[in-house]
Amino acid sequence: MSIVKGLFLILLFCVLIFKYCRLKNEYINQKKYFVETLSHDLRVSSLAQIRGLELLKKSSAANNLELIEEIDSSCKYSLDMISMLLNSYRFENGEQVLDYEKINITQLIKDTCSNYLKIIEDKNLRFYFDTDVSNNFINADKLKIQKAFSILISTIVAYSKNNCTAIISIKEDKNNIKIALLYQGKSLTEEECRRMFCNNSHFSTVGHGIKMNLCKKIIDFHYGKIRVENINAMLNSFTITLPKDKKSTSAKGQLISSFQC
Repeated sequence: MSIVKGLFLILLFCVLIFKYCRLKNEYINQKKYFVETLSHDLRVSSLAQIRGLELLKKSSAANNLELIEEIDSSCKYSLDMISMLLNSYRFENGEQVLDYEKINITQLIKDTCSNYLKIIEDKNLRFYFDTDVSNNFINADKLKIQKAFSILISTIVAYSKNNCTAIISIKEDKNNIKIALLYQGKSLTEEECRRMFCNNSHFSTVGHGIKMNLCKKIIDFHYGKIRVENINAMLNSFTITLPKDKKSTSAKGQLISSFQC
């Protein structure tokens, strides 16, 4: 009887191993198909749409430009999401997803603020820079970091009270640069702060959803940290910590868990 039981357990173990191997192969094939579809079909299609819209802008009447701008913005947003998903997979596989260069982080944030000059003037907002950093340069992917700060600045501009001052503090923290963006607006709850950058973010005050997750992924790719908190009744703060120098991909494992909430 014990021999039969032993054979049964061995057979069951073999069946489980077989099923595990089959499921693993299916997962690998599905992931490969997903990445290839994002890379070639969806991404190329989005790029073609954006180029087509650029041609339409040059030849369209003024009354059609607003509609074209909205469609163009939507296509670029879709392209950002596709690129984020691709880079996430590549990053988890240990691939380099950033084009590092030396950038002046203070100037980059100021340039990003200037992109929202009209709404800043309409709401009579002021941006005050508080920095004691002797060396404002960091090694990072300029386009991606600018995308992250663009999401944060647009959030601050959209949800700040009129006639207020937003403070951008830039400090040195050992081998890192610490950037705090403080603005006056409706208070964020603890739940909103906790779920702000999650994959399944559901919060009412700052309705950017997946854009905020994209922002966090960009910071993660740079081996940095980001958090949001409510300081007091009307003051909220985004805090980003970025390393000054390029980090090796050996640190990847420390960040994979931070992609989930």
